[in-house]
This record gives sequence, structure tokens and C-alpha cells, in this order.
Amino acid sequence: MDTNDIKPSTIMLIAGGAVLLISTFLDWLSFGSGNFSVGASGWNTETNGIQGILVAVIGLAIAGGVAARQFGGVSLPDRILGMDHNQLHLALGFAAFLITFGLQFRSGAAIGVLLGWVASAVIVAAAVMDMKAGDSASAAPPTQF
Repeated sequence: MDTNDIKPSTIMLIAGGAVLLISTFLDWLSFGSGNFSVGASGWNTETNGIQGILVAVIGLAIAGGVAARQFGGVSLPDRILGMDHNQLHLALGFAAFLITFGLQFRSGAAIGVLLGWVASAVIVAAAVMDMKAGDSASAAPPTQF
């Protein structure tokens, strides 16, 4: 496999998914002041419910799926749940963005949430880039009347 033909959007999807997964291990919620502070990661279901776990699964699915297709030669189905890969990345990235961006405005939001919504915004941007590249490649050239 030639690594020179990797698209920037592929790198963005892998890196965004990995950073999204890593953000769930950081503090999503922080309480305290001064020398005493208590934090809760995205995996803490008492403070975050299953939102952190859902974001971790989204990050793992996107980064792992794209890396497996690009570097491992894994053949995935063309359509999953009636969507192609670009649409699926856009939908999952947007869901992660809504979760993490919404949590940013609660009291005590910490660095993990900020990192999560930035990573999910990168995923959405990469999915839009892939969708735009697919539209221009399949579009027929203009014809003269």
C-alpha cells in the first residue's frame, strides 16, 4: 500500500476519532477550587450517564473503521444502515458534536469536553470534505446545447 495517496480528510477522520476517544478519559466535569479539585471522566456514568461511553464508541468506530479500510485492507460493506461511509461519518460526528458541545455549557465542564467537541468538529469537517470530493468526481462535465 502506498501511503502517498492518503487524503487529508482520511487523516482528519482517524485523528479526530482517536482524539475523541482519548477525550473521554480526561475530566469532563471538575469541581473544587484552590488545591482541592475533584473530576469525573466521560466514563463516569453517575455524572455523565452513557453520553461519554457513546462518544467513546463513536470515536473508536470512526478511527478504527477508517484506519482498517485504509491501512489494513479490510473490506467493509458499501452501505451501513442505508448510508454510505461519508454520510455515516457525518451523522456520527454530528451526534458526538451535539453531545460534547451541549455539555460545554454546564457548570464545571472540563478539558475533556472541550477536546471532545473540537475533535468531533474535525470529524464533521472531514466528512463534509469527503462528500464534496465525491460530488465533484461523479458530476458530469458541462455540455454545450
